[in-house]
Amino acid sequence: MIIETKILQEQFTGFLKTGQLHFNEELLPYSSLSLEPINETLSQDFVMPENIRLGQRMEVFMEDALKKSSYDILAKNLQLIKDKTTLGELDFILINKKSLAFVHLEMVYKFYLYRPEISGFWWDKLIGPNAKDQLTYKLDKLKQQQFPIALKSYSKLILEEVIGEFEELKQQLCFKAQIYIPINFTNTQETESFSECIAGTYYLIDELNLLDIESLRFYIPVKNDWVRMPDDNEVTLDYNDFYKKISAALKEQRSYMFWVKDYNSILVTRHFVTWW
Repeated sequence: MIIETKILQEQFTGFLKTGQLHFNEELLPYSSLSLEPINETLSQDFVMPENIRLGQRMEVFMEDALKKSSYDILAKNLQLIKDKTTLGELDFILINKKSLAFVHLEMVYKFYLYRPEISGFWWDKLIGPNAKDQLTYKLDKLKQQQFPIALKSYSKLILEEVIGEFEELKQQLCFKAQIYIPINFTNTQETESFSECIAGTYYLIDELNLLDIESLRFYIPVKNDWVRMPDDNEVTLDYNDFYKKISAALKEQRSYMFWVKDYNSILVTRHFVTWW
């Protein structure tokens, strides 16, 4: 139990320290909700449900963070049902304790690799580690579905059952992301728009030999720990053992995070390796 509590606390700290993506109004016409500095210790009554995916775990952390902030949570994962059919779900309905404004908050936590070889703007070049999930897909879903559905007439009736009559519902987004850039990429001007979210670098599988250095040690965290800040006590594999483990994992055609400690320094860093 003590170990589990320690890891949950480290995951929560990693969640809070993850940077946010911000978008101009033309790209996504919703303002960002940024949490003010809060007590980073998990609440005493905090419980993490078992067997939920990583994105859902981040929503649970967000709930605890909101409780420590200037918002009260009126509803979470509010289902919008019409004629016995679920048409959508709203992440959070909040009230700002200072302004008393009602807020519909959509919360996102993503991992992206920056692919400079792809044409377009910076948001076109952010792709999920397994080359399936693109930032542009998520932005379209937010803009075309997740935010507009809250303003439908049947949604307002459901919302009024939760919060009473209201004149305005402010819609905001908290889009947290860890972004990894290619190992040899040096154009900081190109990544300036999302520099707050850069969490490390990524390697193609053929570039892993660059890490065959005597002073380096490695660790492959489970997916739930991708949000954690690296812990140097766990970084113990030498390159050969690490390469054997990661090569076997990559055969599943899934990209993986790994941590690296350089014994010539005090740094422990996060990276991805891709199967493609």
